[in-house]
Amino acid sequence: MLALIDEYQKELSKVADFAEQTVETYVSCIVSFFDYAKTTLHIKPIHSKGRHILKWMAELRETGISNSRLQHHQSALKTFFAFLVKLKLINKNPADAMPPIRKTKSDRNKPIPKKTAFKLLRSIAQTTWIGKRNFVIISILWALGLRLGELTSLRVKSFEPNHDPENKIGLLRIRGKNKRQRALFVVNKLYDAIIDYLNDQQSPKKKNAPLFPVQNGKTISSDRVQRMIKEYAQSAHIKERITPHVLRHSFATEMYHKGVPLSAIQSMLGHGNKSETAIYIHVSDQLQKQALEQITIEGRVSWQYGPPDFLTM
Repeated sequence: MLALIDEYQKELSKVADFAEQTVETYVSCIVSFFDYAKTTLHIKPIHSKGRHILKWMAELRETGISNSRLQHHQSALKTFFAFLVKLKLINKNPADAMPPIRKTKSDRNKPIPKKTAFKLLRSIAQTTWIGKRNFVIISILWALGLRLGELTSLRVKSFEPNHDPENKIGLLRIRGKNKRQRALFVVNKLYDAIIDYLNDQQSPKKKNAPLFPVQNGKTISSDRVQRMIKEYAQSAHIKERITPHVLRHSFATEMYHKGVPLSAIQSMLGHGNKSETAIYIHVSDQLQKQALEQITIEGRVSWQYGPPDFLTM
């Protein structure tokens, strides 16, 4: 299958004369679909039917990616299976079953700037236990880029404050999609905020207890977190759309602007491949091209970069 992808890449570059960035994007999309076909659909990618492709596109949409990114996947699939028809490996292009994707003027997951994130965090009164809890929740979503489900599944033992306490460096261990585990550095003001929250007498103490419980001891729900962010944004008179997923996109974009390589961001987000990570980076076409070119880091574990010190209000 890798040889087939190589031939497809040559077809786009040399025969169709596609731009280098477009070729890179399309190939990444096809690699993602191949992985999905093998691991989820349990079929050989070239045996895909229209229903398989529609299912893949539906799952992509559920991740919250923009319509423009969906269009990239759609175009990649159409050109790839057209290539297979040209090679007479299949008789009909199954991607033709895809309906057109409506173009939108705005990106629902457009990142918020740092000043907006600071404004949101400053709107949270930390004079109560709930205020401390909510401040830490939103700080982690923004400063570490966790998925909402990853955040609500955190336990007290997930945070390890003793990694380097003298320098205020801790670790947050996360269990992500497909049981992938990763560790992220927690530093400086975020470290202080979590320590202060855990030291509150109302905070959970048992290692297996939810890190962010509600008053009955059960873990906070995803719906409550979403409502909480919306309410704080409204009280702060913030006009930008802010959701947990927007904060995740904001993290990825900020990290890239800080010069962190794409492969490091991929590791910190818990993504399985670079094309998935590229969706989260909202930058110019030129910077997007550079991001796609930065695939490996020599001699370093990706999460060793850690997050920049966002919480410096």
